[in-house]
Amino acid sequence: MLVLLALILTVAQAVSPAQGQARPAEGRPHGTEVVLNPDGAWCWFQDERALIYRDKLTVGSISRQGDVQATTWELKRGRVGIATLRAKFQVDDHNVPGFLLRRDGRLMAFYTEHGGQRMYHRTSAKPFDATAWEPELSFDAGLKTRFTYANPFQLSREGRRIYFFYRNLDFNPTWSASDDDGKTWSDGRNHIYYQKGDRPYVKYASDGRDTIHFAFTDGHPNRPFLNNLYHACYRQGGLYRSDGTFLHKLADGPVKTTEATRIYDGTGPAGEAWVWDIHLDPARRPVIVYTSHPSSTDHRYRYARWNGAAWEDHQIAYAGKRLYEREAYYSGGICLDPDNINVVYLSSDVNIHNGQPNTSGHREIYRGETGDGGKSWTWQALTANSTRDNLRPIVPAGHPGKTFVLWYRGTYRTYVDFEAEVVAFTDARLPAVTQRVSHDPAPR
Repeated sequence: MLVLLALILTVAQAVSPAQGQARPAEGRPHGTEVVLNPDGAWCWFQDERALIYRDKLTVGSISRQGDVQATTWELKRGRVGIATLRAKFQVDDHNVPGFLLRRDGRLMAFYTEHGGQRMYHRTSAKPFDATAWEPELSFDAGLKTRFTYANPFQLSREGRRIYFFYRNLDFNPTWSASDDDGKTWSDGRNHIYYQKGDRPYVKYASDGRDTIHFAFTDGHPNRPFLNNLYHACYRQGGLYRSDGTFLHKLADGPVKTTEATRIYDGTGPAGEAWVWDIHLDPARRPVIVYTSHPSSTDHRYRYARWNGAAWEDHQIAYAGKRLYEREAYYSGGICLDPDNINVVYLSSDVNIHNGQPNTSGHREIYRGETGDGGKSWTWQALTANSTRDNLRPIVPAGHPGKTFVLWYRGTYRTYVDFEAEVVAFTDARLPAVTQRVSHDPAPR
């Protein structure tokens, strides 16, 4: 009897909302909504998708025609420009660019087809300027197999070296490096490995100095096993667990899921995990948001943070149902504010406190804030009574205002069939957008 009671309590805790500690959503905050690009969407496994530098915001997206684009909002001039990095690429939201602001001020944009044979990249023609780009370059990292996703990083303590993370070798996370600003690249090698043919999904965050963090799952949650969530990091040539335990050198091979720190056990009634975002707190400790899935029609948002000794993990809101049937674990999306990791933004098509249907029948954007490490939250609705879905919010570091978030709004049928526009919302006092400019593709 005691065993049965314990099991019932475990199930109730796993599938209940945030233990009754979430406060009802308040009214929409005062702010400005701007349509930055009338035709754009993105996946969530490329970073950085949005950068702020010198009072400019650049965000990457792909159009319904397959144009890979960099949209730049000059925040203090009220001007928006859209540069097409490559026209009529494969129509697939996996193909959006990941950006790097190099130490010399040049921007680099990396992009590939979903399962493409090569990785492509461009460098801005001038420092801190995303309007003109040098001709396109590409590489195959000695693999000649299937590239997907783009995540570039540069560490100040490692000079000019660019670390570049993607999916390729054995369908597992793979890395290459360049020491000459992207002209040449090392052959690809795995940095995370589960097993051949399966696909751990990874989100990356760096302190920009000497460390790159990995938050990852065993594989795709559609696979016939229950996904766990893990953390490990790279630092000064080595791979480490969350508590700083040294595993081995990166040059000696990848970190395996059995070696990493497990944050969440996906074998319980709360269901499989899928990672959505990771950033660092002021002490440079990782904070992660992700989804769990009691069923394909019942997704939940979770918030986990490393406190220096252990992972604290809490369910924080209901996410609603899958975006479409084939991808049973595609949610509306959740992200952290890198300037304040106590703040999240999420998309949900249900009441985020109890999972009941919302009034619009569409996915709305909410801002949540915690003051106790994720145990309780206050919420504000940024959208309401929408006639289209609001999806996959992201927040760039260094943004103006207390509230600043990007998302795309429209109709999302599949990852190769969508009609959406890129939207920004902020409470910062910024001039109205008065000028829009399109830039033709640079020569390939």
